[in-house]
Amino acid sequence: MLGRVKHISLVLVSAMLIGCGGGGSSSAPTASATTTISTVKKVINVSAVPYVESIGKESSIVASVNMGNQPRSLYILLTNAGQSGAATATISHSAKVAVVEKKSSMYSLLKREELPKILHAPASVQAFNAKATKIIRKSRYTQPQRKSISIASQSRKSVGDSDTFYLDDDDQGATTQATLRKVVSNVFTAFGNKTLNVWVSDDSFGSGCAKVRCVTQSMVDALADQFLKTGSDNDIYDWVTNIYGEEWDSDAQLKYSNLIAANDEITILLTDIDNDDSDNGGTIGYFYSKDNFIRNDVSGSNERIMFYADAVMFANTDNNGFWQKEMYSTLAHEFQHMIHFYQKSVLLDAADDTWINEMLSETTEDLIATKIQHTGPRGVDPADGSAGSSGNTKGRYPDFNINNTLSLTSWNNTLANYSDVSAFGTFLTRNYGGAKVLHDIVYNDLEHEDAVMDAVHQTPQGSGKTFADLLREWGVAVMLSDDDNLQNLPTYNTGDFTYDTYNNSTYELGSINFFNYDPQPTLQTSSGTVAAQGNYYYKVGDNLTGVIDINLSLNGTTEATIIVK
Repeated sequence: MLGRVKHISLVLVSAMLIGCGGGGSSSAPTASATTTISTVKKVINVSAVPYVESIGKESSIVASVNMGNQPRSLYILLTNAGQSGAATATISHSAKVAVVEKKSSMYSLLKREELPKILHAPASVQAFNAKATKIIRKSRYTQPQRKSISIASQSRKSVGDSDTFYLDDDDQGATTQATLRKVVSNVFTAFGNKTLNVWVSDDSFGSGCAKVRCVTQSMVDALADQFLKTGSDNDIYDWVTNIYGEEWDSDAQLKYSNLIAANDEITILLTDIDNDDSDNGGTIGYFYSKDNFIRNDVSGSNERIMFYADAVMFANTDNNGFWQKEMYSTLAHEFQHMIHFYQKSVLLDAADDTWINEMLSETTEDLIATKIQHTGPRGVDPADGSAGSSGNTKGRYPDFNINNTLSLTSWNNTLANYSDVSAFGTFLTRNYGGAKVLHDIVYNDLEHEDAVMDAVHQTPQGSGKTFADLLREWGVAVMLSDDDNLQNLPTYNTGDFTYDTYNNSTYELGSINFFNYDPQPTLQTSSGTVAAQGNYYYKVGDNLTGVIDINLSLNGTTEATIIVK
């Protein structure tokens, strides 16, 4: 599929500026009359489709694409692997393309507005979690301690006990009074016996509570049963620790004196997060690492290994129990964060970027979706391994399709960011080793994209790959996700489940077709900005035949790829 390449030196009389840099105000130096730019000329003969070929990242590229006599669609994927900022590419071509009005974009956006907005940690919580490694101090202990000699003060509570929980990392901040409603004691797991405590804020429990929806005891029982119960490979605790390992142990306090002791207990606090009394969207749950610190260091610490879960949303039983299953999925998401803090931040003294941490949690939700019988990030019936039906507005990927030109590695805590990292994570598991690649990202002491690449390099498919290769392959996989019979190309879609057995569990990876969602992937028809470490999807046209001439001007970090289907 490789075309013939010719190098031509052109003396430019004038040149278009190619913007480069994070501030948006800088640009490349103005070309002078004597500036020499090397232009690469490529001749591409399209044979079988789908056809994919990189045409490079030289500053000037002229490509002649022979589409043949059979009408086909032609796209250009621009991938900017640069870290420092966005780049502006220019594209022109000879194809005669009829302008077609986008029929459903406004309709799609209206339908999206009607769907619940599912967020995880508030920005303040994410900010604390991101800096937590900086406030961990070296332990004062020089001799090994036995786990049994140090037990957190709040342990061994009984159903009906009352306590005050700090909601902020300062004991002068918001609090809630809660009652212990469920204890699941001493369940045997791969990491020893574990106990689960479920607390509910008093204003959110029982008939006639102060909120628009009230948590009942049966809801609490069901939540506890989903997270931890007797038996193996049958609950969220087993499925998530099978990938990432244990959530907390005595090594934490042995290493750092300002971390709490281990007592093999996990706490879930059901409370009205943000006190917004919303039963149909908002922040559904989070892990807050402040609670892993002793109160002498973080005054708002509850000195528990715990999650916060929104009581009002969880109590919403409409839509066939959607919010109950969404809460179970959220617990898996937050459990990855909890384990990540212990295994990577505490034990390995490393801190991943927020986008990586959130990618791991989003992809964990995908892995356990069928186990909890939830639609998950795909937004597809959990019994359906195919990519589902067209017009799907559910899950994370309609938002990804709207925002598919975002930088993958820049995090602003928006729904678009969650959808972006979710799409990338599900690409990794379907092309680079399933659950194991997620485990391996956590179990190295590297940061930023180096942590991802170290894990990818441990797979047979990942040998010699760069992060730029991954970004490009991801974009190709998105564009070809409407094909369930790809050979030797990055893929999301096999037409059914792919089964991934890792350690003691088998995870079902459902197919994904981004063109089945409403709206479909955003395809640009004019030149524009390629975000740092992001992709830009450009459509030349449909029903094209013959030779199409394409002229590209790129900066040094942007690679162009021809896709024909």
